[in-house]
Amino acid sequence: MFVFEIQAFLFIFARITSFIVVVPGFSHKSLPNTAKVAFCLVLSWFAYSRVPQGAIYEHDILFMLGVVKEVIIGLSSGFMVKLIFSGIEMAGQMIDFQVGYSMGAVFDPSTGTTSSYYGRVFYWMSITVFFILDIHHVLIGALLDSFAKVPPGGLIFGSFNLEAAVYVLSFAFKAAYSIAAPMLIVLLVTDIVMGLISRTVPQINVFMLGMPLKSLVGMVVFLVLISSLFNTTGKTLGLMGDFFNKTLDMFH
Repeated sequence: MFVFEIQAFLFIFARITSFIVVVPGFSHKSLPNTAKVAFCLVLSWFAYSRVPQGAIYEHDILFMLGVVKEVIIGLSSGFMVKLIFSGIEMAGQMIDFQVGYSMGAVFDPSTGTTSSYYGRVFYWMSITVFFILDIHHVLIGALLDSFAKVPPGGLIFGSFNLEAAVYVLSFAFKAAYSIAAPMLIVLLVTDIVMGLISRTVPQINVFMLGMPLKSLVGMVVFLVLISSLFNTTGKTLGLMGDFFNKTLDMFH
């Protein structure tokens, strides 16, 4: 009987760990791995005491297949959550492209990817809002509740409906454009004005003037809209619990 209890705990631990190692904020490289493992163990203990008993197996192969399924569920739901953060970061990258900062993109060791100025700003803004508004509590609660919706250890995936994945992906793109739209519009108007100046006053070197001017305009507009950007980011991340539950629909 003790072996079956260990199996159930390992199923829970596999799903939680595979989820935590993907989600931004929890998976940051500056956090010690021991702290991440301890956090996953604590969450697994809380989940074990509140979820129904899942399937148990006497054969090692079936047990390993059950663990693999839990890892797939954790990684899939974690990547869906990460898509929302990626959408917000993509908004900054679109602004970087318009301003010209994308040419100076550098490797960011905190995320393990190449990012530019506004991309990093928007990424850290989303992380800040994520913790300030206690959205991480909502996400952890949804993760613990997921074991009641999809009991641990089962080997049947159900219909594996990809509609939820398509919905979250489309929302990430829509969020990116809605967040970046105000600054992109202002920068587009700046390009149009500079084009008119180059036609009316050919003596002005627009190429030399363009990038510093767009950098200044972008910074001013960002400071003016920073409150609105935080509000939009908060509303976007506030839907994360619903997206997590939609992801679980793929597995039952």
